[in-house]
Amino acid sequence: MARTVRVLLTLVAAAAFLAAVVPDRRYDESTEEGALWRMGELCTVEGEFFSGSGKCVNCHAPDPDGEALVDAHGATVSPVFDWQATMMANSARDPFWRAQVAREGLINPGHRDEIENTCTACHAPQGFHEARLTGGDAHYTMADLLADDLGLDGVGCTGCHTIDNIGLAGRFNGDLPVNPEKVAWGGFENPWDGLMSGQTGFIPAYGQHFRASEVCTSCHSLYSHTQDLAGETTGNVFFEQATYLEWVNSDFNAEGVQCQTCHMPLVEGGAIAATQPNWLFEQRFGRHHFVGGNSFMLKLMKDNAEALDLSATPVQFDSTIARTLRGLQQETAALNVTQVEAGEGEVAFEVEVVNKIGHKFPSGYPARLAFLEFVLVDAGGDTLFASGKWSEAEGIAGRDLPYEPHHEVITAADEVQVYEFAFADVSGAETTILERAATVLKDNRLPPRGFTSAHAAYDTVAIGPAAAVDANFNRWEGAEGTGADRLTYRVDVGAYRGTVEARVRLRYVSVPKRWVSGLLAASADHPDIEAFRAMYEGADRTPVDVAGAAVAGWTGFVAAGGDWVLVPNPAGVGQAVRLQPGGSVPVVRGVVYDAGGRAVAELSREELLGGFVPGRWVQGGTYLVQVETEAGTEVVRGAVVR
Repeated sequence: MARTVRVLLTLVAAAAFLAAVVPDRRYDESTEEGALWRMGELCTVEGEFFSGSGKCVNCHAPDPDGEALVDAHGATVSPVFDWQATMMANSARDPFWRAQVAREGLINPGHRDEIENTCTACHAPQGFHEARLTGGDAHYTMADLLADDLGLDGVGCTGCHTIDNIGLAGRFNGDLPVNPEKVAWGGFENPWDGLMSGQTGFIPAYGQHFRASEVCTSCHSLYSHTQDLAGETTGNVFFEQATYLEWVNSDFNAEGVQCQTCHMPLVEGGAIAATQPNWLFEQRFGRHHFVGGNSFMLKLMKDNAEALDLSATPVQFDSTIARTLRGLQQETAALNVTQVEAGEGEVAFEVEVVNKIGHKFPSGYPARLAFLEFVLVDAGGDTLFASGKWSEAEGIAGRDLPYEPHHEVITAADEVQVYEFAFADVSGAETTILERAATVLKDNRLPPRGFTSAHAAYDTVAIGPAAAVDANFNRWEGAEGTGADRLTYRVDVGAYRGTVEARVRLRYVSVPKRWVSGLLAASADHPDIEAFRAMYEGADRTPVDVAGAAVAGWTGFVAAGGDWVLVPNPAGVGQAVRLQPGGSVPVVRGVVYDAGGRAVAELSREELLGGFVPGRWVQGGTYLVQVETEAGTEVVRGAVVR
C-alpha cells in the first residue's frame, strides 16, 4: 500500500542534511547516510493527538556533524535510527501478528471487530487512540489500520511519549492514558522547547514515569475474554501475556532494575538529544534499542522488507539482530552442570538452568519456548545418549503432542525438557487460539529471581501445574525465588566403562512450527495467513543457542567421601580393572608401581577410568597406583593373583 506522505523533510532541512553529509563522510554511506534517505519514508501524518515518527527526524536523526546524538566514541545514538528496525517500529506490519489476528477472526467471525480492536490497541496505538479520541467508529479494525499511515507507524514516537502518569500500574490491553494537550514526556529533567513545539506541536516535558517500568504496563499486561467453542463469551478472562506482572513479582522490582535498564540502556555520560540547536547540553539518555528475544522475526522481516513495505535498511536490521542475539546469549540464562552419583552401568548429571532476566523466560507471546539439548559422549566422542536434538524437518525430537510434560528426571531419549506455556479451551483440549484459552495446562517458563507464590500478582503469573510441585523448580531447600530449574539426566551406558562428557545447550525458538501448524493450515482462507506462510517456510528456523556447557565425568562416579579403589581387587593376570574414584575431584593421570617400588607403566585418565590390565606388568602379588588428580595425588593398592 502506498503511503499518504513519503516526503519527510522540508527542502531547507533536506538540503542541510545533504550538504553536511556528503563532504564530511563522517558516517558510512551504507549505514547512517543510507538511513537518512530511508527515513524519508517514515510517516509524517499529523493528527489531533499524535504525529508520525517522520515528524521527529528533523532533530532526532543522526547528526551529520557528529556533535549531538552521539556517545563518547562518536557513534550515533539517534532514537529514530535505533528504533527503526525494532519490533516496536514494525509492530503494525509484523506478518505473524497479522496472520494470527486473521486466524482468530476466522475462528470467531461474529466478533472479529472486537478481536481486531483489542489487537490494534497495542500494535498500532497511534492510529487506534487517534480514532478513539476523535470520535471514530467503535472499533479500530485491520481495515482501518491498512488505510491509516498513523497506525502503520507501529509503536511510534508519540505512541509512547504522550502517555500520562495516570494509574499506569493497573492498566491492561493497551489502555493508554493519552495526554490531551500534546505534551511529549521524556526522561530529560530540563528539556528546552525552542523549536519542538513550533515545528511539531508537541511540548517537551520531563516525566519521572518514563524512567519506570509502569510506562510499559498496559501493552505488556494482556488478557483475553474466554470464548467457548460456539464463540460465546464465558465471562472469564485469561492472562495470555503478563511480562510486566512477572517483573513485579521479582527481585528486579525490589532492587529498582526497571524495564528501561535492559531494553533502553543508558548512554555512558549522557548525550545531547537533538541536532537543532547543537548547543544543548548532555543529559541522561536511554538508547531506543527495545531489544527483545525475537531475532527470528527480525530476520524474517529483513528478508521480506520490500513486501512488508518497511523503511529500515538492512544494516539497521543487522544491528538490531546482533543486539538481540547478544542479549539472548550473554544476558538471558546460565547453565550449571554437575555429575552426580548413579548406579552400576549408569551415569547421571544434574543440570541447573538459571534465568538472569527480570521476567519469565520465555515471556511475551505464548508461542515462544526454550528447550534443553543434552548429549552424552564417550571417550572417543561417540554418542551414548541424546535428548532434545533438533532438526529442520522434525523440530524437537521426541517432543510429545500436544505439549511435552514437565520433567524432574530424564532417562529416555524421547523425553526432553521444554520450557513453555500451554493452555486449553473450555473442553480441556489444548489450543493455540487465544480467545479460547480457558485453563493452564503447563507453564514451566523459568521465573525471574525472587519470584514467589506469596506475591499479590502471583494469581496472574502462576507457574504450574507440574512445575508448581517440583521441589527443584524455583526452589532451593524449600525456599522459593531461585529463578532456576534443576533436573537430572540419568543415562544407562550398558557395559561401557570410562570417561564421558555431558554437552548441554539451552535453545530458544520464538515461532515454533508445531505451535503455528494450525495457522499455516488455514493459509488458503486469508491472504495475511498465506503471506506469512510463504515467508515462514522460506525462513531459517534454527533455534538460538542461549547458553551452553560441557562437563567431563566418568562411570563409577562417587559424589563425596569414600576410598579410592581398584575394581575388581584382586584381579586375575589377564583381567582388566578400573579405578573407582572416592570423590568428585577429576582424575588427570596415574603411574603403576610393582611391589619393589619400580614404576612399570604410565596410565592416561581414560585408561584409569575405562580399564587397564595390571597383569601386563605385575605377574603376581601387590602393586600400587599413584593417581594424580586436580587436587593432588592419591595412592591406591591392588593385587594380582595367578
